Amino acid sequence: MHHQIVRRAGAERETLWVALAAGAILVSAALAVGLRAVPEADAPLAAHLIDSRTGLTAAEQGLYADLKAAGEEIAALREAEGRAPTPEELAAEALPPFAADPSAAARGGHAWTFAGPFAETGDGIAYAGVSAAPELAGSLVLRLDGHGADIWLKRAAEAPPAPPEDAALAAAGWKRIVSTFTAGVTR
Repeated sequence: MHHQIVRRAGAERETLWVALAAGAILVSAALAVGLRAVPEADAPLAAHLIDSRTGLTAAEQGLYADLKAAGEEIAALREAEGRAPTPEELAAEALPPFAADPSAAARGGHAWTFAGPFAETGDGIAYAGVSAAPELAGSLVLRLDGHGADIWLKRAAEAPPAPPEDAALAAAGWKRIVSTFTAGVTR
């Protein structure tokens, strides 16, 4: 009589290899995360600047977007007519934020005036919007020159200094609105 011992089917060896592979993956993932470069800290903005994404109220963000679009429209009108349109003409064309409509009232009820020329070349023009409700949205200045538009904000019902130059605005407490793009913007 011949006896043969048959071992049971087992997967001890395969289980060992799978466990070792999983451990190697976990160790390499932990090393990759640990060695990853820390993102650079955002440099703080200068005292006379404010970020359009994080420093403005919802009403101010809406006004900022309207003023950016209006700047392009005003530049086109200025080129076509050879002169800068008045705030009254812009309101008659229902150009936000110059138009006196319910949304303008809900965003601070700004009274828009022509703030006059600025810059040494004389080709810059500015519009000032004094807020009727600075707790909703501060007063704004839209400045246009040959290089584009820049917008300044002061959270008070106050007209800008004349002429509305960078140094005069900053000295009077106005802040230029800038858009910063960091890694947090694209996440």
